[in-house]
Amino acid sequence: MNNVPCPVCGRPTEQHIDGRCRDCFLKTVTLASIPLVIRTNICPMCGSVKKGKHWEDQNAEMEDLIHGVIEQALNIDSQASDVSTSIALTNSNPVIYRAHITVTANIKGVRAESRLNTEVRISKETCDACSRMAGGYYEAVVQIRAEGRFPDEHEQQQMVELVDEVVERQKQRGDRLAFITNAQELPEGTDIYLGSNSTARQAVRLAVERFGCRYSESPSLAGKRDGKDIYRITYSLRLPRLVPGDIIKVGEDTVLVNRSAKMTTGIYLESGLEFSEHTDRLKDVKKVADVDEAENAVVISVEPDTVQVMHPSTFKQVTIIKPAHFRGTGGEDVRVILMEDSFFILPS
Repeated sequence: MNNVPCPVCGRPTEQHIDGRCRDCFLKTVTLASIPLVIRTNICPMCGSVKKGKHWEDQNAEMEDLIHGVIEQALNIDSQASDVSTSIALTNSNPVIYRAHITVTANIKGVRAESRLNTEVRISKETCDACSRMAGGYYEAVVQIRAEGRFPDEHEQQQMVELVDEVVERQKQRGDRLAFITNAQELPEGTDIYLGSNSTARQAVRLAVERFGCRYSESPSLAGKRDGKDIYRITYSLRLPRLVPGDIIKVGEDTVLVNRSAKMTTGIYLESGLEFSEHTDRLKDVKKVADVDEAENAVVISVEPDTVQVMHPSTFKQVTIIKPAHFRGTGGEDVRVILMEDSFFILPS
């Protein structure tokens, strides 16, 4: 193709873009632009960034966060393709970052480059979630209790960890009010105050699924917002009455509880066979002993179907049915439960 003079500069050129040579065409193009100063608000407590009227959670390092602020403020020509951006940061103090930006891209088949400078100024502002947390804000209370007893320390710790797990999961899903405002240890259990009612509801539902808890909820009027009533919800969460180590009477059978959730499982102490029943069907059973009440005894001899054990108090020989879990051959120590006329070997 013959060189044709550019109508703008007069230089001969083989290729015209929009009727101009490459250099004259590039002079008409603004590949990228950015404000000379960018202001951004960052929460000093959690690191979230304010975008417009809303706050967004951020887990990035400060420089990565500044890169994101710059990229959001950078305006690139809509015709550009194959865009590449590099950002070099320097900072003279913790709240002012200077950025040197290089943008390269293709526009109508021509490779263009733009070099820009900007300054990012950071203002510290407490975000809505941290402000509410500091002010003791809460939408719901989860009360950790137990049916017919006080929950022990381990059970309460398990429940607190479950609530923590749900709080973290809800945070990842974008619930900025997913936080624990307060946790009060009381003689009857633990009360956990939560910033988000939806998080509290997720926690109690998981407790029902994982630990077989029951719960009830009761609202109380907390005020008004935009003319609408605002309620706080109290969830009374109750752990099952039975706990591992309980020995209960189910009909004529004596059962050692190994686990109690939606289903209660354990073993029949006389036969040593496995026990399983819906916990709802055991609400009227009686606890008759506890594994902590077990005593040491010596196995005298073992037959195919029976075991002879020395009574720990009278030292007389007692013959009982050999439970399925027993693997002894005689002479070993075992833990036994004594109840009136009943005598059971506990599993090791």
